Amino acid sequence: MSKNLSEVVKKISMLLIDGPKVDQRLEIDQDAIIELAGSIGEVGLQQPVLLTPRGKRFEIVWGHRRYLAHKYLGKTEILAKIQILTENQIAILRGTENLYRKDITAIEEAYTYHGLIEDGKLSIDEISRRMKKSAGVIRRRLDLLRMPEVLQKAIQKRKIGYAVAEDLWSLGNVGAIEYYLQFAVKHGATSAVVRSWVKDEKDQERRKKSGTEGGADRIALSEDKKVYVACDVCTNPMEIGEETVLRCCKTCSKAIVTAMKKGE
Repeated sequence: MSKNLSEVVKKISMLLIDGPKVDQRLEIDQDAIIELAGSIGEVGLQQPVLLTPRGKRFEIVWGHRRYLAHKYLGKTEILAKIQILTENQIAILRGTENLYRKDITAIEEAYTYHGLIEDGKLSIDEISRRMKKSAGVIRRRLDLLRMPEVLQKAIQKRKIGYAVAEDLWSLGNVGAIEYYLQFAVKHGATSAVVRSWVKDEKDQERRKKSGTEGGADRIALSEDKKVYVACDVCTNPMEIGEETVLRCCKTCSKAIVTAMKKGE
């Protein structure tokens, strides 16, 4: 009896392999690929990549980083498991692998859920059961895809967190969002600090509409308005200019912060 195609594991020419048609990984860390290539060069490939036939070629279902590491090493073949899969199955397998990555960003997580819904034909409740994620978290992540692109990019590059992005999004106006985002990124503002900016902005807008005093142009944060950032030790808001500067190396800085936190 011939072996079922879903069980076939063999070496496939790198020239016959195409990357994922839909890849929720928005960025690939080249340094991580080089590190993985070093490991594969020393101990070999520990787990085959999964491919699905596309005519006379193959598409990567999962194992894209392993494929790129082989490419970096100049390998001509890669050990692969060949499996005939439907688009739904591909979306579910790919989504499962992505969600268990240690380095996945909130935006990539959102695109993964979107792919499971659109291509995997799963409901939010089904994703919740399969992936052991709460339906609330899934909906919250999907909300990220409704945010302006400038916020999505800032989250993807880990310049701001989800909570800060939500607070900035509540401004509604993209111009205002971009204005305050630059300060949030530059000063590492916490959600509490950003909420105070948003409140002031909305108060100012209300004054402009009602024609009351103080509703003129937006006050420049960098000039006349107090700007707060998070204290590195207690994380409470701290006015810029009131901080204490201590010149020390990164190792000593970490040791000081750790010691102060232990003393709380």
